[in-house]
Parts: sequence; structure tokens; C-alpha cells
Amino acid sequence: MIKKRSRKKSGKETVVLAFSGGLDTSYCVLALREQGYEVQTVFVDTGGMPQSELEWIHDRAMQLGAKHHHQLDASQAIWDEFVTPLVWSHSRMLGEYPMLCSDRYLIVRLCLELCDDLGTRHFGHGCTGMGNDQLRFDQTVRSTGEYTIHAPVRDLQKTVTDDIRAHEIEYLEKAGVEVAGKSGSYSINENLLGVTISGSEVDRFEVPGPETRQLCRPREEWPESPMAVSIRFSKGVATHINDTELTGPEIINLLNQAFGEYGVGRHIYTGDVSIGLKGRIVFECPGIDALLTAHQALE
Repeated sequence: MIKKRSRKKSGKETVVLAFSGGLDTSYCVLALREQGYEVQTVFVDTGGMPQSELEWIHDRAMQLGAKHHHQLDASQAIWDEFVTPLVWSHSRMLGEYPMLCSDRYLIVRLCLELCDDLGTRHFGHGCTGMGNDQLRFDQTVRSTGEYTIHAPVRDLQKTVTDDIRAHEIEYLEKAGVEVAGKSGSYSINENLLGVTISGSEVDRFEVPGPETRQLCRPREEWPESPMAVSIRFSKGVATHINDTELTGPEIINLLNQAFGEYGVGRHIYTGDVSIGLKGRIVFECPGIDALLTAHQALE
């Protein structure tokens, strides 16, 4: 049930911001605070993040001036609601891309639940006006209830048309916030399903540089010895790796690590963006590739 009023603290409306700690969402914290909102950040852990990274995201949010930072675990939900149907359907977009961004819908759902808990109907995200993520976020919000959507980066693009990332970096640096070099060059999104990388030479349709490698090692680093992995399925759902019973998230994480060492799962994909552009990304999904190949063999 949607609460009818937003909770005010010190005369400020509270906005719940889906936060990753990257360049765009870091900018959003400062922009929303400048607009007079009390910002509560939330990182929905959909898998793939080490504890050290989760701690860094928390510290980053507090450094930027968030009132509170929330961390929610959704790795099992990603396995149940996205990995399992994906393996059953083999539904790769254009026969290649396994929709690694499917966690967006779950992120929004959990963020809106937090909005209700906090008594606010203000939700923010760091999507630009360029790709499909803005539609995934916005449509999920509108399908769920009556909330006000805040998209500071998309708003910024209405006035800054040359180099948005450079503008964001300058904005953060003026506020005394350090920006990592890779964050300034690439947009990197990682979850239980895998990782996507865009920006810089990827957007320019050039050969992706070595810094775009996240899960998949280059040829010169592959192990010399071959690897054999046994995956057991029960009613179409993976349950065991090499006769060891594991949870879904444990299975995908293990497969990501094992097959990534051999370079399995790295792709370059160009697809249609809903607003009419062609979008290009590098994506890596060793575990998904292994599960889909194993299940197809089973079929």
C-alpha cells in the first residue's frame, strides 16, 4: 500500500536513491542535496560484489553526504527470478546478449519498498537519457505506484550536450570528491549475472582496451591445463558442481571464477536501444555461458 505523505526531517523531503558508488550516482547524491532533498542511498546487492567493495560503496555514500546508506541482498532473488528462467528459455537478445541488466527491475522493486518504509514517494536513479536502463527503471516505478522519479544525470543532459562525464567529474572534484580513473572512462555494471562495460573506446566502436576486462582473463593468462566441470540439474535447475551441493548464487559465482580464468564468456555486443540509437557494450558472463551450454547439452 502506498503511503499518502512523505516523511520530512528538518523541513526536507527524503529521496531514496538507487546507488552504486559510480560516477553517475555519485553525482546524483550531490545534485539532489543541492536541490534541497535529504538523500538516503540504497545499494541492492545482486551478487558479484566482494565485501571490500560493499564497504567502499557505503563509505562513498556517507562521504557524499547521504543521510543513511542501506544495503539489501537480492542475490537469491536474481537466481530464482532471472537465472533459472534464462537457462530454461536460452533467451539471448539477438541470439547473444543474455540480458545482464535484468536486475534493474528487482532493484527498483526493493527501493520502492524502502520508500514505503521511510514514508516517501521520491525515488531517484542515475540513468542517462541515452539507453534502455532509464526505461527499465521508470516503467517499473510507474507500474508499481505513484512515485516521483528523480533522474539528475538525465536532467543534466538537457543543458550539457558535449561531454557529460567530464562535467560530472568536474562537479565532483569541485566538491572535494575523488574520482577513480576507470570510473571517468567507463561505465561498469556488475551483478550475479556478469558485468557490462561501456564508455570511452567501446562507445567509439574501437577495440576495447585491457581495462575493460573484469571477469575474463586474456589469452596469455589462461591456465595451461584443461578444466572439466560437472553440473547437476534437478528439474532443470542447477544444484551441484562436481557433486557438491551449492546454492544458486554460489554456483554462478563459482562458475564465473572458474571459467573466467580460461577467458570464457567475453563478448562485444551491438544492439538496439529503445529510443532509436545503436548501443555497444562489452559484456562478460562466464557462469551464464557455462550454465546455458550445460543445459543445452542436457536437452
